[in-house]
Amino acid sequence: MFEMPPIGKLPIDITNKTMELAECKDAWFLDERFDVWCLEDIVYTPKATTPKFQRLSIFVPGKYMSAPGVVDASSKEVPVIFENNSAGYMQMPHTYLEGPRCYAKQYLEAGYIYVTCGNRGHESKDEEGKWVGKAPVNLVDLKMAIRFLRHNQESLPGNYDKIISVGWSAGGAMSTLLAVTGDNVKYEALLKENGAFMEESDAVYAAQIYCPIIDLEHADLAYEWMFAADKESEDSPAEPVGVMDSFQEALSKKLAEKYVEYFNHTLKLKHPETGELLTLNEDGRSGSGYEYLMGKLEEAASIYLEKLSNKTAGVEYSIEDYLNGNYTYEKQAPMRRAEKPAGLPPSLGDLVARPPKGMQTPPPFRPPMMSVKGADKHAWLTWDGKKAMITSLDDYVLHHRRRMKGCTSFDVLANQSGENKVLGTKELDCKHFNPMVGEAIAELRERFPEEYEKYYEAYMASATDEYQIWQKYMINPLNFIGTKEKSVQAMHYRIRVG
Repeated sequence: MFEMPPIGKLPIDITNKTMELAECKDAWFLDERFDVWCLEDIVYTPKATTPKFQRLSIFVPGKYMSAPGVVDASSKEVPVIFENNSAGYMQMPHTYLEGPRCYAKQYLEAGYIYVTCGNRGHESKDEEGKWVGKAPVNLVDLKMAIRFLRHNQESLPGNYDKIISVGWSAGGAMSTLLAVTGDNVKYEALLKENGAFMEESDAVYAAQIYCPIIDLEHADLAYEWMFAADKESEDSPAEPVGVMDSFQEALSKKLAEKYVEYFNHTLKLKHPETGELLTLNEDGRSGSGYEYLMGKLEEAASIYLEKLSNKTAGVEYSIEDYLNGNYTYEKQAPMRRAEKPAGLPPSLGDLVARPPKGMQTPPPFRPPMMSVKGADKHAWLTWDGKKAMITSLDDYVLHHRRRMKGCTSFDVLANQSGENKVLGTKELDCKHFNPMVGEAIAELRERFPEEYEKYYEAYMASATDEYQIWQKYMINPLNFIGTKEKSVQAMHYRIRVG
């Protein structure tokens, strides 16, 4: 049975002293600002190694409860939004109302039950100083939280047969995985080891998936195919501005070529309406797969331009102003390491977490923003009043959606990305994971012998690293879609990028 550690040893708030939320009836309180009942700071496993990040909170529209812990019967038909706060595969806390990264308001106003859930990440350590958040632990934590909620559903508002998973970026990957790996036996040993309720299900009814980072084994290939024409990464929160050297340019070309092979011979995607096999030609910029992508981009652009034309886009500028670049917009400003103030918490998760009760809550962290003038769109985009037309993917990239990362982008040459870290071990923080990068480097050996000596061996070691091969398998949703894997999969999906 879980018991809350002495508060002096654990300076965080934990509401539950056991795993039975029926015992927390008096801990519910009404936040009158929003007319929302709240049960916060719940640890969802009795074997928490980093409890600060293994907590969740539950928010309920006021009409579904008449008093603390008194649940209205009408709430039992209400779907439950389960939003993970995962970012960059880091350890991240659950959120709080009006806090950073909290998107509860829109769901609560629509009448849903809302659960916000934290999880361990690549920098999480236990009391012995060992890393305990490497893949697939971040997913396992979320599965445990869902099982915990179902264990307690009798005393909670909401229909826990209709859990809707939500997440973006790395959280989008987690939302995808929750949707396609429900109750899969491959996770059972980890779930049991970490304290999950094994008699409960971790399957979800539906998933909202925003900008998911998936298929890490081929992400570097896909990125270089997409941004092949761009040799300069823009100034962004991801990386400072940078220009690729001759080795990176050559490596980018090789990886883009390998993506075409992967797309044609492994992915074998089909047109959703005609069933036609989608392919890329050798140049990577023609073929039915390329045409399908451009069609979807033009469709999205047409929808936006139509909204501008009808003044329903939520902005003040006209369609002509947009195309001519006569407008300004806000974007997140880059934050250089040298500019970071002294004493900043060691991780994003610490930065956005709410301090314990009794401590002064600082203003919610907001990333620095900057005003940017719009750019002229005519080099890549035209509009005939009904349909948007994009000249080419390369024009789109060079004039609108610039590269945010150099080459390589996920399994980075310096071996220090979030992906390098999450695919580490308890003993080793960062590891290369993409042997296809190693293969490309081998093909460039004569031209770049120094780079070959520097990088090749470490990349190729991942080809025979059985533990890491297992890790990659467990966090790639493509392994669980249309394969022999047996999972209880979500009935509904909403996928959005951009």
